[in-house]
This record gives sequence, structure tokens and C-alpha cells, in this order.
Amino acid sequence: MLRLIGKRQPTMVSFRTIFILCLAQIILLAFVSFSLQLIAIHRIDDSHDARNLLTSSHKNIDVVASSSSSSNNNINNQPVIAYVVTLTGCGTNDKRYTRDSAMGLITQGAAVLRHSIHLAHTQSNKYGFQMYAIVHPSAKECSSTMSKLGYKTLIRNTPFDSKDIQKKFLRENIDGASCCGRKEFVKLYAYTLVDHPVAVVLDLDSLVLKPLDDLFDAIILEDYDILGSSIPIHDKKNVKNLPKKVDAFYTKDYNMVNAGGEKYAGVQGGFLMARPNEAVFEEYIDIVLEGDYREGKGWGGRYGYFFGGMQIQGICAYFYGERHPDMGIELDRCRINSMVDSPTFKQDDRNKPGQCRDGRSNCEDCRTTEISDIFSAHLTICQKPWECIYGWDAKSEKLCSRLHSEWFRIRRSFEESREEDDGLRLLPDLGEAFKPDTYFGYCKRPGRGGYLPIKI
Repeated sequence: MLRLIGKRQPTMVSFRTIFILCLAQIILLAFVSFSLQLIAIHRIDDSHDARNLLTSSHKNIDVVASSSSSSNNNINNQPVIAYVVTLTGCGTNDKRYTRDSAMGLITQGAAVLRHSIHLAHTQSNKYGFQMYAIVHPSAKECSSTMSKLGYKTLIRNTPFDSKDIQKKFLRENIDGASCCGRKEFVKLYAYTLVDHPVAVVLDLDSLVLKPLDDLFDAIILEDYDILGSSIPIHDKKNVKNLPKKVDAFYTKDYNMVNAGGEKYAGVQGGFLMARPNEAVFEEYIDIVLEGDYREGKGWGGRYGYFFGGMQIQGICAYFYGERHPDMGIELDRCRINSMVDSPTFKQDDRNKPGQCRDGRSNCEDCRTTEISDIFSAHLTICQKPWECIYGWDAKSEKLCSRLHSEWFRIRRSFEESREEDDGLRLLPDLGEAFKPDTYFGYCKRPGRGGYLPIKI
């Protein structure tokens, strides 16, 4: 009996030891596997955050991809240009519109602008394009249609906290004298779209009428002969020195400055083409936080003493005019971002009656530029097409009516491109339409109430 027990006892000990060792090995392998998965997930998240700029310092909230049916604009693997619009609110501060009507107007501009860009890129097929809507959180609820129209929606907060601005005057007044206050700085996020060689910031009431390939080439290609190209540079015949490497193109808004301030006129906020660069983005934020916007004078004591000067129009003029004059080039505002504006001060101006607003002795009247010479337009002075405007002042009548006609022609082309059976396509009969050569059937009568909106 003792002999039997003596033989079984070692067996029991051996089995228990093996069981404990196996269990320990299983637990160790499970722990290692779980740790590796966490590392992999962390790396994927880091990569995703870097590519989509979802960092805590940028205060981003969400990313909504565009619908697959309309986001593939790069057929032959060309370089892809980023086109950027921004939404900073839902029209609640404008008593003319309800929230729903404001959302509808966003749709009108976004749909026709995107289709105008599509048509322009189709003419050359040299570059692909991707539409972006950078949306402030306060405008999120009225941005839902953007993805349906082919825009990649990026929810972005103001890229700084105004409490961190060092100088008191800017800190306390940055929301004043502008349409959107500090929220307008979300336009700066265009500089962070580093997956694209070029980013173009446009307002929703803009149109692209011709390919902008020469501008893209000048930014992308090395040793590009800008003066020898067809790029419409402001005052081109008197330009002597141009940057060897172009990082930005812009137009200026001379309507915002008083006589004598032409040199420090603001960059027009409805058009900015730039090479995306995170360092440039960060420098802009540093400039804001330094707060060197001087009361009655502007950024650096020179730039931005006008409506909107504390925001994008002033800070971009300061950036390219004072900080980095070797990076950007001013374009001819009669051909790029045309607003059909008067070139001269009024005859009753006390300082420069009847003289050119941009400081030159001779200047083209943008109201008489042929529409065939215009690359892009910004419908500000000509007003919004969806308000079915009829009748402008005598000097603006011809070009404004032509630009509105182009907008409605592109609107009809957009409708023709839609599926016939989706219930959204709208192609009014032109036989008895009101002013069909201008409105293409989409205005039943003059005025906002006569407009037939795009269905989404």
C-alpha cells in the first residue's frame, strides 16, 4: 500500500506543475497579444489624426466624407487640387432669412460652385480636384447637405482661444467690424491640407469660369516662368521682381481702403490660392496671439484698418505684404475673383477724386471686362443669383447680367447631370420662362420669392 502511494504522488505533482506552467503561458501570450493590438490601434489612430488634422490643438470635432458618387474627381491620378469653402453660421443673425432658408441658400451656392469647378477641370483634365467644407461648430447643423454635394466636411473650431491674445485691444475687439468675427479664421485650415499641392479658398457666391492650371503650375512646378505665362498679374507690365518660388496668389480689395491706404489694402477674402504648409498655419496663429493689431492702424500698425481687417482680409495682407513679401503674388482683380467693382474713387472724394483706387495713374474698369477674359467671379456687388436680381446700375448692368446668366447656365448644366429618376432633377420649360437667357427657367419673377431652389 505504501509502495503504491509512493509511486502515484510524483505523478500528481508533475501534472499540477505542468498545468500551472501551461496556464501561465496562456495568460502571458494573451497579455502580449492584447498589448500588440493596443499598440497597433494607437499607431493607426495617430496616423489617422495626422492625416485628418484631428489634434487637440486645432480643436477639431468631426470629419464627414463626401458621398462616393461625387467625390472621385481624380480619374487619371493627376495632382489633386483642394477647393475650400467655409461655413461659420446658419444665418440666424440675418433677419432676412429663417434658419431653413439660410440652409437652402448654402445649398444653392455650394452646388453651382462645385459644378463650375467640375466644368473648368473637365476642359483641361490636367488636375483632379477635391471639395472641402470647413465648418465651424456653430454651423454644423446647416452643413448636412455639403457631403451630398460632393464636399468633404471638416468640423473645425476657431484655431486659437481669444483669451490667449497678448494685446488687450485685439483680445477685446477681434469679433468686431466683420461678418463672422474670430470664426472667420477657420479659413486658415486650408493651409493644413498638406495632402494636396494647392488649396484654393473661395466663397460660396463664387464661380470658376475657366481652368486655373497656369496658377497651379506656378506653385507646383520649379523654375516656372510666371512673367512669360498668361497668368493675369496685377499691374504686370510694371512688375520687375517676382518670387522664385510662389506660395500664394491673391487679389486685393481696394474698395475697403481710404485714399492714401492703397499699399495696405486687404486681401479679398473670397479668393486665396496657397501651397498648404503647417508651418505657415502655425505662424498665422502666432501672429494672432501676439496681438499686434493697433487701434486705428491695423496689423503691424499698417494693414487692416477697414471692415474685416482684424480677420482674414487684414492678416493675409500683413502676412504677404509685410512678413513674407517674397511668397505671394497679387493677381488682376478684373480677371481673377472679379467683383465688377469701380476702379476709381468717387468724384467727391476729398483726397483723390476720380483717381484709381489701387494707386496707379491708369487702371482698367472691371465693370467693362469681357466675360471671356474672366477666370473666376465673386458675386458680391452683382448680388446673389438666387435672389433673382433684375436691374443693376448702368455701368455694371452688362457684366453683372452676363455673370448671373453664367451662374444659371451652370445651374442648368448641374441639373442636366443628375439622374432623371431620382425625383430631384429640375429642368423648367424655357418656352414661357421669365428672362430665359438670364435665368434659364429658375426665376419665375424678380426677387427672392421667384427663385426655384435646387432639391437635395
